[in-house]
Amino acid sequence: MVKPLLTRAAARAFDSRAIEQGVPGLVLMENAGRGAAEAIVASGLPLDRVLVVGGPGQNGGDGWVVARHLRSRGVSVRCVLLGERARVKGDARINLDALGGMGVTVECAEPGPLAVAGATLVVDALFGTGLDRPIAGGWAEAVLSLDECAAPVVSLDLPSGVDADTGAIQGVAVAAELTVTFGACKRGLLQHPGRRLAGEIVLAHLGVPAPELSEAWRMERADLPRWVGLRSPDAHKGTAGHVLVVAGSEGKTGAALLAGHAAIRAGAGLVTLASPNPGSLDARVVELMTARTADAEATLAALEGKSTFVLGPGLGQGPRAMELARRLALEATVPGVLDADALNAWASFGIDELTVAAAPRVLTPHPGEAARLLGTTVGAVQRDRYAAAATLAERTGQVVVLKGPGTIVASGATMRVCDAGTPALGVAGTGDVLAGVVGALLGQTEPFHAASAAVLWHALAGEKAARADRGLLAREVADALPATLTSVRERTSRKPCE
Repeated sequence: MVKPLLTRAAARAFDSRAIEQGVPGLVLMENAGRGAAEAIVASGLPLDRVLVVGGPGQNGGDGWVVARHLRSRGVSVRCVLLGERARVKGDARINLDALGGMGVTVECAEPGPLAVAGATLVVDALFGTGLDRPIAGGWAEAVLSLDECAAPVVSLDLPSGVDADTGAIQGVAVAAELTVTFGACKRGLLQHPGRRLAGEIVLAHLGVPAPELSEAWRMERADLPRWVGLRSPDAHKGTAGHVLVVAGSEGKTGAALLAGHAAIRAGAGLVTLASPNPGSLDARVVELMTARTADAEATLAALEGKSTFVLGPGLGQGPRAMELARRLALEATVPGVLDADALNAWASFGIDELTVAAAPRVLTPHPGEAARLLGTTVGAVQRDRYAAAATLAERTGQVVVLKGPGTIVASGATMRVCDAGTPALGVAGTGDVLAGVVGALLGQTEPFHAASAAVLWHALAGEKAARADRGLLAREVADALPATLTSVRERTSRKPCE
């Protein structure tokens, strides 16, 4: 099931609420450190000589608990506190002192380059979610020492230097082999570069329920069968939905063909490709139908009896395309997907007008298209993808899919994030396939669920079809959709052992 993703502020509130409800902070820290120690042991990483490096705050306290539990298992542990011992307070101080009681010496050092030679594993407990400014000076030198050491690094809560809210690097950052995050996953762990720096992500439970309310949620494989249910035994093509894919002129039809093919693979009963020159398509399709639509008026008429439409893949950017993008987005009375050239057109129209569209729309921009829609730069979008997706959803009043690694689906103030996928999906045509999947599902369920299911299904199909981290064809992703759904259903329907 979707799991909450916390901001820096939400993580603090989560801890505070647990303490107010009667769970002492010392218990939360104990559960965090013990969970991290268990994850470290289970990881199979080398435990011959473990170096735990902590700061004076709560993240350091988590590190001291980890050191104690590893030591209790017979692991050789060396601990280094950066900063003055007198600055360590509260629960962190209790756990620091407990190490001394076990005979573990904690070295104190000024922030600066660290001596890490000889360690087979390093535990990074310097900065947790509290980091809200770039790391500088001796602290930066310490972080660089951890990042450059030969031994694998395990980070607690998130890699030191990674912004908990966005995944951006705060000056410098540690690249971890494993990140053990506490209570609930942090937003920054699912967006790059934070996602890349986190390595494998493991959740350590704190002994209190995760927040039930959150603005952002992490999708999980088990969500797909909930969103794409089993078909009724008496289903037929007329009940499975009819998608109209609006194609461009001759020479611009490949993207529309991919979208139509994907819509069929995702379960649409019928797909029609609308084009001013359908003769150029007839020889290239078997399962799909074609229709002649010379202008926007004819295309709107072609929507009669259709369930949904997909507009944008291969549409072009001429006068016909601009008119289609505007009129279909605003006037079509069935739900629709706006992708690619349709989004480029709306960058010139002004996206706020989409709030008065006659039916729901799902916008599927990549970062470049999102930047044009928002009148900003790709760099600004990528620095805070959550803010970009939320702003697009708020201004358009529609569901927005901000594509890329860690795809974000935003609806109103709620976002879902997909952590599945493969770098092999970074190839031309996979976005057209996604648009077709959204179009197929949009006729079966409400837009937010349709977009979320399409994103997750598409990512998992990419994983299934990929043979390496490159060389994947977009059509292969579409063709992998049915088998992917079957595989996920089988895995999530297995009953636990009795």
